[in-house]
Amino acid sequence: MKTTLIPSIYTPLRFFTLLITAFSWLGIQNSKAEEIKVGIIGLDTSHVLAFTKAFNDSKAEGDLAICKVVAAYPKGSPDIESSTSRVPKYTEEMKKMGIEIVPSIKALLEKVDVVCLETNDGRPHLEQVLPVLKAKKRVFIDKPISGSLEDAIAIFAASEKYGVPLFSSSSLRFASQNQAVRNGSVGKVSYAKTGSPASIEKTHPDLFWYGIHGVESLFTVMGPGCESVIRSQTDDGKIRVTGKWSGGRTGIFEERKGYGGTVKGDKGEVKIGKYDGYKPLVAEIAKYFRTGKVPVSQEETLEIYAFMEAADESKRQGGKEITLASVMKTAKAKLDK
Repeated sequence: MKTTLIPSIYTPLRFFTLLITAFSWLGIQNSKAEEIKVGIIGLDTSHVLAFTKAFNDSKAEGDLAICKVVAAYPKGSPDIESSTSRVPKYTEEMKKMGIEIVPSIKALLEKVDVVCLETNDGRPHLEQVLPVLKAKKRVFIDKPISGSLEDAIAIFAASEKYGVPLFSSSSLRFASQNQAVRNGSVGKVSYAKTGSPASIEKTHPDLFWYGIHGVESLFTVMGPGCESVIRSQTDDGKIRVTGKWSGGRTGIFEERKGYGGTVKGDKGEVKIGKYDGYKPLVAEIAKYFRTGKVPVSQEETLEIYAFMEAADESKRQGGKEITLASVMKTAKAKLDK
């Protein structure tokens, strides 16, 4: 019987070696292809340092492992001293981490795949985000999404116009206690009271600047569906906003030291609102950068900002009950002018 000799290149050992080499090469190519270059706009908040460290951590896993901050444009607020004074320090800190500092948003967009808009001042956000959306790059907008309800509406309108989904959120949304309730740990929520510090910046509606943290916690556990609010005060003179939700449910935000709250559902009552740091939020941002799927809907975010705007309107009218629909109507009318 004639025997056919197998060439040495096809011996089992050699074939196995070639196979491993091929897969290794493909793995390298895929990892390079999957790497997402992150750019940052605005270096006037400590968030930029925390986010960059989380993205660029050599031990990062999952979606975080493929997102790397590579460049930043430092300019943020034009006139809020607490913000402008931070830019030089944070710029130097970013340089020490190997981040390239660029002179314009245009220059940034030429170097990155996605963007974190971190300017602490919400007023420039609409102007800053437009070139990002026009460039078809995914963008996370840090809190507050804007300096007014009408700008928030305009930002989402631009998102739809250019076909680029975006989201904005406080880190408190993704705290484990809040997420547990959101996912049904106490069943249907009938009542919640959440709180956070609420320092006020005169250029923004009262709760936009810092109260957003406690308000975001409230909407995380209650979900959307708030219809009206009444603003009052606690016994010690702090801000209290009582919201009426559909189905006779009640959600309350109170200004307080630290973060916390209570939730009642048809399966029990729990304490919530604990701050778990920035990493849970950054992980969600990385997932969105990879998939394009937003973890917070446009509708819920606009409702949050309508809640806070309605609280200001209630204050202006001496504690009158204000519907969210009415402030949305007013904001849209301003945009139509």
